[in-house]
Amino acid sequence: MKKRSFRREREFGLVVGGVLVLLSSWWLYRGKLASVSHITLPLGSLLVLLGLLWPKALIWPNLGWMVLAEGLSFVMTRIILGIVFFLIITPIGVVKRLSGWDPLDRRSGRRASYWKPYSERQRDPRHYEKMF
Repeated sequence: MKKRSFRREREFGLVVGGVLVLLSSWWLYRGKLASVSHITLPLGSLLVLLGLLWPKALIWPNLGWMVLAEGLSFVMTRIILGIVFFLIITPIGVVKRLSGWDPLDRRSGRRASYWKPYSERQRDPRHYEKMF
């Protein structure tokens, strides 16, 4: 029978517990959020101890933490992408359309050929050695 490794649970206990201990210590040192630090310091210490001594006990807390992270990821990704799209991409597109920007030359009249001759720089073979 293969012995199961509890590496993820150990890492969860050490990382999350360590961050909680550090934050709580900083808050106590600065004298801010003292009521929160009295909860997070023992919780962080417990997570670190369990991560070091008995990582099997952290299976369910780690699973709950990952479910919370997946849910936050699902929601926040859509919010952030929506904000980026509507506040950055859309205004750029509107300004470009209003200014008549047409990189594919789609609004030009019908022609026998849409070929554009190469510039003088592109005809020089040395151009392909150092393109940038």
